Amino acid sequence: MAVDLRGHGDAPPLADDADWGVFADDVLDATKAAGPGPLIGVGHSLGATSLLLAEARAPGTFDLLICFEPILATHHDPAFAEAAARRRAVFPSRADALARWSARPPLSLLAPEVLADYVESGLADGPDGRVRLRCAPEVEAHLFRTAISCPWREALPLVRCPTVFLRGAESVVVTGESLAAACAELPAGRLREVPGLDHLGPLVRPRAFAEVLDGLFQSSGNTVVSRR
Repeated sequence: MAVDLRGHGDAPPLADDADWGVFADDVLDATKAAGPGPLIGVGHSLGATSLLLAEARAPGTFDLLICFEPILATHHDPAFAEAAARRRAVFPSRADALARWSARPPLSLLAPEVLADYVESGLADGPDGRVRLRCAPEVEAHLFRTAISCPWREALPLVRCPTVFLRGAESVVVTGESLAAACAELPAGRLREVPGLDHLGPLVRPRAFAEVLDGLFQSSGNTVVSRR
């Protein structure tokens, strides 16, 4: 299953004073619909951080976590929030949005099928015939501003299930040193670098990322099953 975090997709809006802890609630609510058997969480960026917060809040929810470049902020750079706040939110049509995004990085770097999915699902139809970003620029800016207050340091020692941190070897967003230091705080963590990927790797090269996941699923299979 996929999780719509609040402020994204069809989920409820994000409150103006919300912190990143609310995303743990969203993840835990979603897991209630999971059937019996091993539960594996795979997340990227904010999604990866949300999985860590959820498992820390309710230990034993997951049997395995695979976190690609979780956002574990150690300093605040206002430039990210300022850039997010300037994003264009409304377009005459999906075709117009696609034309604009296809010509401008970073969205122009996404795999064509990923960008097509974003155009289809990341925009909501308005009553005037125009389309609007489901994750509003002010929400994205709020997330950048509040990343520094995310309680990830307190959460990591509480994440006791096997956890794999993945880092794109070409990433300039998450350094190997910072992710290794964070991984060392996990009771059952390990770190792996993925060649040829940067922070947007799962969206730019989804097939390569899927192959990495498949390998991790196969190598972790016995461990995950034995926990149940």
